[in-house]
Formats: sequence, C-alpha cells, structure tokens
Amino acid sequence: MQNSKLSIPIVISIILHLILIVVLGYQAIQNIDSVNYGRETGNSIDAIMIDPSVMTDQYQRQLKTKESQQQADRKREQQLADQAKELQERQLAEQQHLKDLTKERIKLAEQLKQQEEERIAAEKAAAEKAAAEKAAAEKAAAEKAAAEKAAAEKAAAEKAAAEKAAAEKAAAEKAAAEKAAAEKAAAEKAAAEKAAAEKAAAEKAAAEKAAAEKAAAEKAAAEAKKAKQRAEQAKKDKAINDLLGGLTSGEPNSPSNQNGAAASRKGSSDDELAKYKALVTNAISNKFINPANVYSGKSCVLQIQIAPDGLLLNVSSGGGDSALCREAVAATKLATIPKPASGLYDEVKNMIVEFQPK
Repeated sequence: MQNSKLSIPIVISIILHLILIVVLGYQAIQNIDSVNYGRETGNSIDAIMIDPSVMTDQYQRQLKTKESQQQADRKREQQLADQAKELQERQLAEQQHLKDLTKERIKLAEQLKQQEEERIAAEKAAAEKAAAEKAAAEKAAAEKAAAEKAAAEKAAAEKAAAEKAAAEKAAAEKAAAEKAAAEKAAAEKAAAEKAAAEKAAAEKAAAEKAAAEKAAAEKAAAEAKKAKQRAEQAKKDKAINDLLGGLTSGEPNSPSNQNGAAASRKGSSDDELAKYKALVTNAISNKFINPANVYSGKSCVLQIQIAPDGLLLNVSSGGGDSALCREAVAATKLATIPKPASGLYDEVKNMIVEFQPK
C-alpha cells in the first residue's frame, strides 16, 4: 500500500516533465520556422526592391516581435521552471509528507503491534490466570466432593454396619426366639405325643395283654382239650394194642412216637415264642419315638429279663446302633411287657429281641 501511494507523485512528476519537454520542443520548432522565414524573405528581398525605411521598420518590428517572443518564451520558460520547481517542491513536500506519513504509519503500526502484543499478553495472562483460578476452583471442588463422598461413604458404611449389626442381632434374637419357641413347641409336641403314645401304648398294651391272656387261655384250654383227646386216644390205642397183642403200627411209647410228639410240642413252643417276642417288640415300639424316621433302617439287639407276670427286671444293649440302642433301652423301660404263658416263661425270662423302628 505504501508503494502505491509513493508511485502517484512519481507519475505526476513524469507527466509534468513530459509536458515541459513538449513545450520546449514546440518553442524550438517556432525558432526554426522564424529562421527559415527570414531566409526566404531575404531571398525575396534579393528579388524585389524594397524601401529601406520599410525594411528598417520591418526589422524593428521583427526585433520587437522577436524580443517579445523571446520574453514570452523566457516568461513561459520561467513559468515552466517555476511550475516545475513548484511541482518539484510539491513532490518533495509530498514525498516528505508521504515519508512522514509512512513513519507515522510505521510508528502507529508499531504502536498498534505493541498494543496488540500487550493486549494478547494481557489476554493470555488473564486467560492463564482464569485457567489457574478455574483449575484451583475445580481442584478445590473435586477435593471437597471427594471429601464429601468419602464422608458419605464412611457414614453409609457405618450406617450399613450398624444396620447389619442390628439386623444380625435381630435375626439372632429372632432365631433364638424361634428356636426356643420351636424347642418349646417340639418339647410340648413331643410330650403330648409321648403322653398320647404312652396312653395309646398303655391302652394297646392292655388290649394286647388282655387279648394275649385270652388267647393264651383259649390256647391253654385248646391244648388241654387236645391233651385230653390225645390221652383218650392213647388210652384207646393202648386198649386196641393190648387187645390186638401189639400188632398195630407200634407201641405208644416207641421211640418214633415219642420223637413225633416232642417235635409237635417244640414246633408249638417256637411259634408261641415268636408271637410273644412280637408282642414285646410292639410294646417297645409304642414307647419309642422316631422323629422324621431318623433311625429307619437301623437295628439294636436288646437283652431283656422279666418276671413271671411280665414285669421288666433288666434291659441292656447287646449290639447295634448306639443312638438307637440308647433310645430303645429307654423305650423298653417305659413299655408294658405282656405276661408270658406259664409254660413259656422259662424260655422268655432271659430273652434276646432284635428291635427295628417302624
């Protein structure tokens, strides 16, 4: 932009110099024409007779005209020189003004640049300060938030721990209460069941004892009847044998008949023994408690000693599951042992019973 402003005075100076050159060239051409005209006039004078006075006047006029022309030319030249000088001075003044303007512009540009640099530096410092303040504020806020979060987490953890401890305590108290209630209910239920079982066992034992006694009585009557029939039959057989002279199948007292009778009595005794042991086992089962079938599939050998009327004299474990044997011995002590038949007492007064819970 400065170069374009400087080129304008230079262009104007060139134009003025061109105008001056054209004017000077035109003046030179006029002088040449004047010289040629004098020569032609001289040639004409050589050909024509002219009055000297006229020539003198004419020469004076020419001199005046030439002087006037020269003065005019000098005046024009002076004017042109003055104009050129003025123009040059103007150009120099303009150039100086342009230089001054350029200096002022450069100075202003430097000032603006310095102001811009100062502004940028100030803005940068302000931005850095704002950034530092913002970072400090964010850091303080983050530290505050972290502290609040840590405090909240600590409070939440303490609250959770307290709630957990309270819940555990409540749960423990509830569990203890429920356990106590359950144990109490179980004990009451067990006592009720035991009482009911004992009552039912007593009733059942009484009924079984009555039934057993009735069956034993009936069996004894039947056996007495059979014995009476056998005696009568033996008496008849003996009479027949005596009558026939012993020609029948054999003597009543022969070894084969005696063995048969003994085998018949033994079979009857084993059957009665098994039935009596079954009655004893039922009496023990009525007093035995098997919660949730804990002892199912297990067994215990019991050694039982009784009196002739069925009174329990002693009971002990002869082998088997220890826990089951402990409960079975206790149940046997509570059981009502049925009275054995008189003919069966010798075989059951010290009997062995294998007990398996139902």
